[in-house]
Amino acid sequence: MEIVSLIAILAVGIVVGFINIVSAGGSMLTLPMLIFFGLPSNVANGTNRIAILFQNGFALYQFHKNGHLNWRFGLLLAIPTTIASIYGARIAVNIADDTFDTLLATFMVIFAVLLIIKPQRYIKGKFNPKISIPLLAVAFILIGIYGGALQAGVGFFISLTLLMLIPRIPMSEMHGIKTLVIAIYISISTFVFIFNDLISWKFAIALSIGSAIGGSIGGRYASILPDKLLERILIFAIIFFAIILFIR
Repeated sequence: MEIVSLIAILAVGIVVGFINIVSAGGSMLTLPMLIFFGLPSNVANGTNRIAILFQNGFALYQFHKNGHLNWRFGLLLAIPTTIASIYGARIAVNIADDTFDTLLATFMVIFAVLLIIKPQRYIKGKFNPKISIPLLAVAFILIGIYGGALQAGVGFFISLTLLMLIPRIPMSEMHGIKTLVIAIYISISTFVFIFNDLISWKFAIALSIGSAIGGSIGGRYASILPDKLLERILIFAIIFFAIILFIR
């Protein structure tokens, strides 16, 4: 039975890795799936991070190789995010399963709504250092707490924050900064879950392998599949799993 579960998680990893490359928010599906396969919520939360770290590590190399990585700015943003993520992770390891499921479902609904209304379409203006830099610091502290505690969908929230406060940032640079910040804070905050023995390594390895395969497939078809179709599938799946989590 365990082998069947691992194969299923491998398949989930392929789907999530594919979605993360051709669209965004695939991790919103990983956590509820791990929970449905029998892992306690905090173990599912810790296990999911290994695959994310694995995936972002490979993506980071590609951004650096293609010259789309602003190391200085990314490292500056990673400092408050990482510190805050440790606090968020410490909250997550002690949270009750039903509370975690409710919080996850709530943020899944929020994420789905943001995908539908696309607030980035209405963002206008210019970068104002006197206003934007303090707001960036506060925003990434909050992002760090959320990422340390729940993680799912954090990439979308980082992208939205950067687009709001630095409207003219190149998209490739924005994705590079997002990947760098996540890779750094998750590599540190995950140790909180490791020290508390809240990682299922078998599931983590299967999910990591699946994510790598899915990412490779997604890289081939990213320019073929229509964004609207992918977004609709993702929104439907997120709302479906959120309802199940609420019912639980």
